Amino acid sequence: MDFKNLFSIIKKNFKFILIFTFIVIILVEVFFAWQSSGFNVSLALSVFSRVSQPSQSYQFDDYLSVKAADAYSDSVSQWVGSPEVINTVYQKAGLVPEKTLVGGSLKAQKMAANYVSVEFSVANEVDGKKIADALVSVLQDKTELANKYSGNAVFTILGGQPVIVKNKADFILDGIIALIGGAILAIFILLLKEDDSRN
Repeated sequence: MDFKNLFSIIKKNFKFILIFTFIVIILVEVFFAWQSSGFNVSLALSVFSRVSQPSQSYQFDDYLSVKAADAYSDSVSQWVGSPEVINTVYQKAGLVPEKTLVGGSLKAQKMAANYVSVEFSVANEVDGKKIADALVSVLQDKTELANKYSGNAVFTILGGQPVIVKNKADFILDGIIALIGGAILAIFILLLKEDDSRN
């Protein structure tokens, strides 16, 4: 199809393209307005380990402690995303988790050998602080239990102050992207319709 035919199709169906694009813009703006209604929370967890019984090669004790903290940080990252921990955290915070959030509301990523970053979303700042405090408490309880069976290493988890930031939507940028995307999609639909009518 050459440019002349394409221009003819666009001109003939310009009203459809406008209406379709307007609907796409409205849907996109409503979606991002809904997404920006809450707060994002970031929480830093520090994982420390020390050898409870110094080894004969005492010069390697610090190295072994770092390696133990590195391995334990992996466990902490897995715990944070587990439904069991999430339910316990919400119960301890005095909140009720939504069904859609269980197993996915708290996301953890190990950033270094003894540093785990946790992120989650909440409706308000108060809930964010409650969940952060409850999470640190639950992980510390699990760590105390792990210490009983860890052999030669003793672990400690410390939580930093949670950083709570209000979600903000960029309505101008979102609108421009929706405008371009909606127009392209509308033209694509018209081209498909044109091909069907020829066949």
